[in-house]
Formats: sequence, structure tokens, C-alpha cells
Amino acid sequence: MSCRAMFQLVSVFALAGQAAAAPLESPLRVQGSTTFHAEIMVPFQTAIEKVFGRRLEVVASKSSWGLLSLFEGRSDVAMISAPLDAEVASARKAKSEFPYADLREYQIGVTRTAFAIHESNPVTRLSIADVGRILKGEITNWQDLGGPDRPILVVAVKEGGGTVAAVRAQVIGDAVFPSSAVRLESANHVLKVVSQEPGAIGIAQLGLIRRAKMHEIVTDRVVEQPLSLVTLGQPSPEALRLIDVARTIAAQDRD
Repeated sequence: MSCRAMFQLVSVFALAGQAAAAPLESPLRVQGSTTFHAEIMVPFQTAIEKVFGRRLEVVASKSSWGLLSLFEGRSDVAMISAPLDAEVASARKAKSEFPYADLREYQIGVTRTAFAIHESNPVTRLSIADVGRILKGEITNWQDLGGPDRPILVVAVKEGGGTVAAVRAQVIGDAVFPSSAVRLESANHVLKVVSQEPGAIGIAQLGLIRRAKMHEIVTDRVVEQPLSLVTLGQPSPEALRLIDVARTIAAQDRD
């Protein structure tokens, strides 16, 4: 066999080996909640990948978009930051035809939703029932709560996010926000508006509010957000290992 033929044969085997190895080396695709991403992936992704033994391709968007990405084949695992039934209700509004009953939820951790207010607002303590009445548009002026004569402006992210889903599930049910509410793309945008509007009340993650050193409403009952990974059907061995590793590392941090 000539040197040229030998070189071509070796090249063919090398390319075949690379093709066979590619699926094993490809990243596991994870998509969804920005809250899950901020609370779990940002601080722990490097540690998770080291133990998991495989790179993660993580896209932070919205919980409901993460669920849709499973059905559309764009991800292997979804991230959500509210109970699965609440997130499914949101996802159904965009795509009703998918088999949502096939989704499986695995809680990794928990965080809290809170209510940010402008630094000039003297109303700093409310019952969760009164917060609900604000968010439903039943209370429209801070004066009704012992504050200044100032209209209340509700500020929240658009539908599909975990914070709003958690508030719906635990505070206001199927009620709608007032027509004057400002709906934005991210919690960071929510906090920016609240910092500029004396009458605003904004829904955001507690950690974001505190990192921004903003004032918050203290309530008699907290609103918790479960942080979960979701698979379509029973998880593959790789997805199940990711779930176990992420849960273990997140639990060690809480300890």
C-alpha cells in the first residue's frame, strides 16, 4: 500500500473516531428560568460540571420557554422556578398542543419572591392578603395602607417567568394585574423602574432586591419559589445524574 493510500486510510479512521466520540463530548443542553440560573448555575455550574463530568450548555430565558424547549428538541433538561403546574399553565397559553402530562419535575433548591418599593415609601409592612389586593387592583393608593396619597404602580415581569407564576400560585390565583401595571422583560428592569417611581411596588427575587440594596415590603407570610429541573418523560441516565449532582451541591451550600 502506498504512503498516500495509507495516509487516506488513517484519515478516514480518525474522522470516524471523531464522529463516534462527538455525541459523548457534546454538552447537555439546559434551558429556562433566569432565577434558577442565577441561584444555582451562576454560583455552582463549574462545580456541577466537574462532578458531572460533562459540559453544560445553559441558556437562561424563562421557565415556560424552558418547558417549550423540551418539546421542540432544543434542550435536554429545563429549569423552572415555580411549581410545575403553575409553569405549565403559562406554557399552555403559548402552545396548548404539547403533552404536558409527560413532564417530570425534580426540585433542586428553593428561593423567595419579595416585593420591592421605593426608598421614600413609609409603608414597609403588609399582610400578604393586602399585597394580593394591591396586585389585583383592589387597593390603588398607598394612602389606603397608611402611606402618602400616591397611586400604586404594580411592576412585574411578563408572563412566563417563575416569580409571577409563584405569586399567582400563592397570592392572587387566577386574578389579573391592574391594567395600569408595567410588565417588563426582566427582574432587573423591574427594580430599575421601582427605584425611580415613588409609588411603585415590584415583584422580584429576594436576592436581587437585597443585592440592589432596595427597600422591600415585609409580609406575614413568605412566597417561596421551588427551583427545579424538568425532563420530558423519565430522565435519561445523564439527566438523572445531573439532577443528583445539582441537588447534592446545592444542599451542601445550604448547610
